[in-house]
Amino acid sequence: EIKLISVGGVKDALDPIIADFTKATGHTVKYTAGSPGVVSQKLAAGEAFDVVVQSVPAMNDLAKLNGIKPETRVAVSRGGIGVAVHPNAQAPDLSTADAFKKTLMAAKSIGVGDPAVPNGSGVVIQRILAAAGIMDAIKDKVKVVGLDPGQQLIAKGELELGLMNASEVRSYLKFAGHVPAPLQDYTNYDVAITTKAASAGAATALA
Repeated sequence: EIKLISVGGVKDALDPIIADFTKATGHTVKYTAGSPGVVSQKLAAGEAFDVVVQSVPAMNDLAKLNGIKPETRVAVSRGGIGVAVHPNAQAPDLSTADAFKKTLMAAKSIGVGDPAVPNGSGVVIQRILAAAGIMDAIKDKVKVVGLDPGQQLIAKGELELGLMNASEVRSYLKFAGHVPAPLQDYTNYDVAITTKAASAGAATALA
């Protein structure tokens, strides 16, 4: 059994990888996915996992705690920010940076992640809004919400749109598209074998 922990932003990508790996090798993967804060807390508390996938800054923090085998650390993916709306809503224009800014200016309410949460999407979204130069103009309609509670508010019609990791837009909403270049900002993710890995050979094969 291999114990894998990752942040939620890569779960949709990891699920089929785990299924293929299990089928090909016969190994069992016990998979835990959580918010960046939860993953960091579990690892810092000494919970035993074999493989970890998380953002580069979070992996740097874990490396400082001697939580990973440095030679096993590899960059694996990056994820951008997307826009989600009610399933019956017309998808807003996100084709250019100017169109994106106009969409946010016209929106009645905008849900975002908490920028106070380290290594979360809220930090990235704040950088995007700052780069767009519209933070002051839209601050009164921006609501800090959790990932799933925020999406549920969009589904209920209580929020017009939300900014979040594109990989975490739930199927019950309409994915309107990615934040366009040059305003897009990314979270980069690494994989590593932990120093507590019990099945180093199998864990390396999964990584």
